[in-house]
Amino acid sequence: MHTTPAFSPERKPLAVLCILAMLMLLWATMWPFNPYPPNGVTWLPDANGVRFEHSAVIFSDGPLKPATRRAAELPANDACAIELYLRPKGPDDVGNILTFSSDDNPDAVFLRQWRQSLLIDRSRPAHASGRKLVEFDVDDTLHAGQVALLTISSGPQGLTVYVDGKVVAGTAHFRISRDELYRQIVLGNSPSNFEVWHGEVRGLAIYDEEISPTEAAAHFVEWSTTPPASQPVDTSHVLARYDFRERSGTTIRGDVASAPPLTIPTHFSIPRKARLDSPINEFEWTTSWRRDVIENILGFMPFGFVLCGFFALSRPRGQAILIATLCGGFFSFLIEFTQYYIPRRDSSWTDVISNTTGTLLGALIAHPEWVRFALRLVFLIPPKRNTEASRT
Repeated sequence: MHTTPAFSPERKPLAVLCILAMLMLLWATMWPFNPYPPNGVTWLPDANGVRFEHSAVIFSDGPLKPATRRAAELPANDACAIELYLRPKGPDDVGNILTFSSDDNPDAVFLRQWRQSLLIDRSRPAHASGRKLVEFDVDDTLHAGQVALLTISSGPQGLTVYVDGKVVAGTAHFRISRDELYRQIVLGNSPSNFEVWHGEVRGLAIYDEEISPTEAAAHFVEWSTTPPASQPVDTSHVLARYDFRERSGTTIRGDVASAPPLTIPTHFSIPRKARLDSPINEFEWTTSWRRDVIENILGFMPFGFVLCGFFALSRPRGQAILIATLCGGFFSFLIEFTQYYIPRRDSSWTDVISNTTGTLLGALIAHPEWVRFALRLVFLIPPKRNTEASRT
């Protein structure tokens, strides 16, 4: 077996390539390198409401609480409703608009825009098998630049969705439990991932009863025709109501005692982001999940190739493959651990596994002779001398 001295001319260009590969991976995985980005929430200049731009989030100071009432006044069934007066920014936007979150279930209930569709999701921890996600889609609901009142009403008969006071969808197979709403309120982004939404929120109300078609139409008139700050509001069965009348500052207060204040933080953050999230929790056999895994594998293959080539010129090939794979795995672990502190990046074991796999595959194809051939092609080492010619 041919080996190369530790400080030979052949190893020096490979050492430079290893450093360049590491720097490129750091740029690709750590950009924008900002652990404290500014929060992109601004007040609307000519109306009650806030605008979400770039990376933006608002969250409540505490969980939503049940309204204090006498026993005779408590709702008879496990019904609830959510009203959201909003204006989406773009036709192809994708992100979480509103989430009800807690430590044990960061994404218990959330409303999400998927281009022009409204997605209503419920997530329940399923222990060893990962979280269980149930989803109801309402197509052709969110139109760019158009203000709309979304009303989601849940009761014993199922779920009904209204847009501007009119029924647009319903199902008997999907319900939201009132207890699932007694959690922290998060607006503009997922509390556990970088899933930002862009647009305007002009009002939010949460009820502990269903909303009838007549009430939905009346509420649309209240939100859309009269300035919310001056209209009389019936707060019976209202758990929270925010009309964003402040128009300045960092605190948004509700109209009822059960509504926790909403805070606009100075810096954008993800309050319940997981550090090195479990592959079981992350696994979703979707196109985006498969694409991310494949991109991570392909992204680390060149690194594994040059790293193994560097070691293979002075060590047995088996040792070089092992060392390169271990170095790639450790480097990926450091990246994923650091990504926890960068809000726009996710931190997961899935990426560590796929990156290490990519390093291994790159190392397996890094035969020493192929590495020398590649270096000669790009003129990093001198061409192979002709043995017969040198003898003459």
